[in-house]
Amino acid sequence: MTQPRDYEKRNRKRLRVTRNSLKRLRPSTGTSLGPLSVLPDELIREILLRLPARSLLRFQSVCSSWRTLISSSQFANDHVRLIATDPSFSHPRVVYHGCWFYRYKKFGDFSVRYLFENPSQPTEVVRFAGKSSHEIIGSCNGLLCLQDITDMDNLIMLWNPCTGLTSQPLEIRGSIGVCGFGYDHVNDEYKFVAVVDHIHKQEPLRFETRIYTFCPNSSKRIIQDTAFKRIIRDAKGVFVPGTATLNWIHWHGLVLSLDLVKETCSEFSLPLNFKAPENKSFIFPHLCVLKNCLAFCCSHEKTRWSVWLLKEYGMPQSWTKLATIHCHHSLLTGAELHPLYIRGNTLLMAVASTSKIVLYNLDDGGLEFPLLKPTPSDVSMGLWFYIYHESLVSPSYRCLRSSSSRIWFIKP
Repeated sequence: MTQPRDYEKRNRKRLRVTRNSLKRLRPSTGTSLGPLSVLPDELIREILLRLPARSLLRFQSVCSSWRTLISSSQFANDHVRLIATDPSFSHPRVVYHGCWFYRYKKFGDFSVRYLFENPSQPTEVVRFAGKSSHEIIGSCNGLLCLQDITDMDNLIMLWNPCTGLTSQPLEIRGSIGVCGFGYDHVNDEYKFVAVVDHIHKQEPLRFETRIYTFCPNSSKRIIQDTAFKRIIRDAKGVFVPGTATLNWIHWHGLVLSLDLVKETCSEFSLPLNFKAPENKSFIFPHLCVLKNCLAFCCSHEKTRWSVWLLKEYGMPQSWTKLATIHCHHSLLTGAELHPLYIRGNTLLMAVASTSKIVLYNLDDGGLEFPLLKPTPSDVSMGLWFYIYHESLVSPSYRCLRSSSSRIWFIKP
């Protein structure tokens, strides 16, 4: 009897990845478990490095050797470097909180990949809550830098939303204005920069620019630079991966760059000199990071936005216009646009001043407005959004004590 043409296709068993199948990838113990059991440790490591951080956390329970490998700091650092060199392995997420003080205790978190792939479907939001009110300073290598703002003194700590761990906080006395968080890849150190205002002191001793290193016995270094007093717009520095720099917009229409390795400052020009009379119509300048490059965005008479990329860091002649986005009627309230992420060379994700998420198609100029589920309750008061890439990097860096009790997951 002749079988139907699709007989084999219909009766072919689907391949299922289970914990038992993963165990077959474990290093050989000398017994014959099949061809997969003889995979060399180096190959297994390379396979695991290409998996998402959340999957790797689950796979730690497969066997003791995998737990030892995945939990090592070297594996976590190699995983981060692979993500930086090949965006296809990246799993970016967005975290946000409200702009009002009493809203800082709760965070929303969602997948950028799901939002891009399903713009017409509401994107599921994971929610977190903390014991005290925290403001996000910045992100780097999957770590978020948080400032505890419940007291006059400042507690600065690191939080990895993927692992749920937080670090022992840095304690800083005084009021913090301009600040930033970044990674010194030369010395393998995470650093926090702050302009501290000692209200009880008189000028010129009142303001002090400090650099702290996250380690058990952190010490401060003082930078003798007055340029930080003329920062405009966002006081939080923008960290550019691979350059070890924090960046702000200076009053004179320049980028103020702080080198976290040398701990020195320099300046270079923006693509537009908005201080020049012919550019007075350009307002709301804003720095961000797109495609691992420093980016600049500004509004033109509240009718359109210009987005620029600095292709070669520190070289102002490499500023390249990425897009001109015309204002949509749904975005007329307010005039700011904050780019967050760009996928490939076609889709730009941004947040408008109305806290609406915008997807802009660079090819045809199309706009989409994805929704979140649940919808943030304080969206009318404004939200602050930050991009980060999931990683296994531990906040307990260099023996810094960590805890899982400061911020916790809110079940739906």
